[in-house]
Amino acid sequence: MSENIGNNEISRLSSFKKANSNMISLNNRVYTPYLDGSRTTKVRHNYTLKQVEKIITDGTPEQQIELSRYFFMKDGLYKRLVIYYATLLKYTSILIPNPGFGKNLSTSHIKKRYFNALNFLEKADLVNKFNYIAQRVFVDGCYYGIIQAAEKDKLVIIDLPIKYCRSQFKDLDGNDMVEVDLSYFTTLLDSDVREQTLKAYPKIIRDAYNKYQKSGSSRWFMVPSEVAVCFSLYDGAPLFLSTIPAIMRYDDAVETEAERDAEEIRKIIVQKIPHMQDGRLVFEPEEAEEMHRGAVNMLKGNKNISVLTSYADVDAIVSKTTSESSANNLEKMVQNVYSETGASSQIFASTGSSTLSTSIKNDLGLVMVLANKFASAITKITNQLFANSNIDFKYSILPISYYNEDEYLDNSFKLASSGYSLLLPALTLGMSQRDITNIKELENDVLDMVESLVPPRTSYTESGDVGAPKKAEEDKSPKTLANEKSLDNQTEGGSN
Repeated sequence: MSENIGNNEISRLSSFKKANSNMISLNNRVYTPYLDGSRTTKVRHNYTLKQVEKIITDGTPEQQIELSRYFFMKDGLYKRLVIYYATLLKYTSILIPNPGFGKNLSTSHIKKRYFNALNFLEKADLVNKFNYIAQRVFVDGCYYGIIQAAEKDKLVIIDLPIKYCRSQFKDLDGNDMVEVDLSYFTTLLDSDVREQTLKAYPKIIRDAYNKYQKSGSSRWFMVPSEVAVCFSLYDGAPLFLSTIPAIMRYDDAVETEAERDAEEIRKIIVQKIPHMQDGRLVFEPEEAEEMHRGAVNMLKGNKNISVLTSYADVDAIVSKTTSESSANNLEKMVQNVYSETGASSQIFASTGSSTLSTSIKNDLGLVMVLANKFASAITKITNQLFANSNIDFKYSILPISYYNEDEYLDNSFKLASSGYSLLLPALTLGMSQRDITNIKELENDVLDMVESLVPPRTSYTESGDVGAPKKAEEDKSPKTLANEKSLDNQTEGGSN
């Protein structure tokens, strides 16, 4: 008898284990889609935080450039910072002619050179070139290029591979001298590709490479400054490398917060299978399995709900977090990213900080260092093409960004009203020097708009004392109305 009871218990236990295994399996199938990683926003990097910190402090220039390029391609925060600085300036420029002593700019041959120089700058597409080069400087730390063509109707600059370039010296004018490692061309194993690549470079580079191949001379060739350009900021390292560890910590914090949010919204439905008072089961394991399967099928469309069916009493212990505290931690971490660059996070998500204007001015000061190098290079090229003993030129990039253009325009109008440059307001509005001349000739000589359109009477168009326009009664403040009433009473009392 006892042996039969024992066998029955073993049989029931075996059935329960099988049913329990099936219940767990079904439960996992409901729960698994939530854990497939599809809801996470974290970018998985190939670098560890320790590796990044070592590259920043002790890495070679090649390693630092590779790290910067990787994060520029993979990380939105890093790319946004680079693009912000690379495109901060509008690259509004002005060409200033400098006639020789005693020379008159209106002289036909001098005037012709000035307009030829303007035509050259118009066709050079400099704004796009500056944006591209600035991006490369902020990502790689430095940009090397070869002037393939600098003619009166075009300017072509092709990139040099930064891995095979260096700059250790300056010429007498303070320009960085560029050295090219001629072994770069030997890395192009396909002879046809190598030949086509060499043809893209100026003759002086091709001749230097042929000499290097034949005589085995030094592989480093110093390119004349007339055909090479080099732009960098300070030490030539990628400027925002120090932000990468902070960005990685922020990414980790975002992922942790996402997981924490997921835990808070997930729910578990528990079905407790009752027992009789003497401990015997009301439902057999197979029956409990069917109850579990029915609940799972009913709720399988909701990925945030899991089902647990158990004979035991179950308590759920939930770890609750404070949303406000978590949000504050994330805010501090993302602020730390911008603090590493010196940029204000208000630029990307403004909340009306009073320090935003000062931060943008600091950013403008940084990019103007690079812009002045651009201007110096274009001045040099322009003078090579168009200067002579009678005239030379100065090309300048104005400190106008998309953030301060209204203020700059207002100040330009004030200066123009005092006799200063009339070109600056038009340049600030996006016109070129040729545009201004052409538009005025069109309006005055072709359309005769001076006679056709008479400007309205304002303080700018008449010399009389017009004064400021008076406000309507409903637009005046209560204090203004009270002051006017008091003044009227005093006037009436005085007349009496």
